[in-house]
Amino acid sequence: MRRGEDDGLRLLALETLGPFGSPLAREALERGVTDVEPDVLAWTGTMGMVHGHLVVLWLEPDLHARVVEIPSVVDALTAVVAAAVARVSGNALAELKILARAERHARTTPYRGRV
Repeated sequence: MRRGEDDGLRLLALETLGPFGSPLAREALERGVTDVEPDVLAWTGTMGMVHGHLVVLWLEPDLHARVVEIPSVVDALTAVVAAAVARVSGNALAELKILARAERHARTTPYRGRV
């Protein structure tokens, strides 16, 4: 994995969540920004070296407050991000941090009128 914003990881997590996943987890993945800090941990597993990555999901403050208030949504996000990271052999999620972002982390895509 490479350091920095990783939209591909976010999209893989959305795909893993599927159509019947938590609507609030889906909203967090659709509106959030994922940053990856690669190789924060490493260990030897049965299949060889495993690289553990820190993923930060940046959310708007109001969405962040709603997400962290419900433990099952945090669990769902952790599970789908872990599954997305593990799609590449030898990689694992070391930690998922869900943080409120400042304006400097705002998404800059015109998708559905968001800026």
